[in-house]
Amino acid sequence: MKTKSSGLLICIVLAVLVIAISFDRYITFLATLSAINAIAVLGIVVISGYTGQLNLGQSAFVGIGAYTVAIMGLKYGFSFWVAIPVAAGVTGFFGILMGIPALKLKGGPYLALVTQTFGEIIYLAIMNLEDFTGGPFGMLGIEYPKIGSFTFSGLKSYFYLCIVFLVICYFVCRRIVDSSLGLVFTGIRESEDAEQSIGINTMYYKIMAFAIAAVLGGIAGILYAPFIGYISPDQFRWSPSLLLVSMAIVGGINSLRGGILGAFVLTFLPEMLRLTDQYRLILYGLLVIAMLALLPDGLISLYGKSWSEVRNMLSTRIRALRSRKITQTR
Repeated sequence: MKTKSSGLLICIVLAVLVIAISFDRYITFLATLSAINAIAVLGIVVISGYTGQLNLGQSAFVGIGAYTVAIMGLKYGFSFWVAIPVAAGVTGFFGILMGIPALKLKGGPYLALVTQTFGEIIYLAIMNLEDFTGGPFGMLGIEYPKIGSFTFSGLKSYFYLCIVFLVICYFVCRRIVDSSLGLVFTGIRESEDAEQSIGINTMYYKIMAFAIAAVLGGIAGILYAPFIGYISPDQFRWSPSLLLVSMAIVGGINSLRGGILGAFVLTFLPEMLRLTDQYRLILYGLLVIAMLALLPDGLISLYGKSWSEVRNMLSTRIRALRSRKITQTR
């Protein structure tokens, strides 16, 4: 565990140093957005990777957190720091509210459909509660957080703030998954019936996992609203949820570090491909498909391996894909 944590800290320190000496504001912007996405992806790793429950509504919780902090600041004059526990509590409540009916299903496509529908319900609620949310026009002028006279209005200062939140969320999640609670989550993923046979109330723990994932999504939304300065309902529909799930899968959905890695890679990758703007989305899709085909356990599966080990792993995977194709043709 210490090795894993120290590896993450080294990566974060290096990233901070790179950004600190960088004069490219756009790179800093993307790095900040990556850190915000990574917090939301950690929630997907907990609920989908460790507990085995597919959630396609994570962006709805990001939206709830963003709108809560925006409404409290713009409508009622509360500071960013006061809004954090309120927004986290509100998103946790909605996570429980969605989890109770959704988890009565046997998972799979039914659960995916319910979570996606929940996201659309939140979208419609935001659209129609115009007195609070601004409806389709959204909310503009969300202020940056302050500590005394210092305002996190610069790109680099806000990046550092998001990194601090990411580190805290990572270590909280690390403690959860390494505890007895994490063992229960993993047991539900492997065999829910076996968990129930020894007297574990799996429904209770699945709802708890949904609440944890929702709070992480809410924290991402809390950071997203002041960073962008403007939020609207379209930013939190189901398609961003698919992107967050893709980040978790590409990085390694069964790994917290993998989720963070996937968030950074899939936030930066589309921008790196802008040199070929006409074919950017095609190349992006092909690269993601290639990563999923060759690295089913995500990019994090490459961590700690030598070049020869990586080469052997990829060649074994290619042979497996070829043999499967031959079997299917027969």
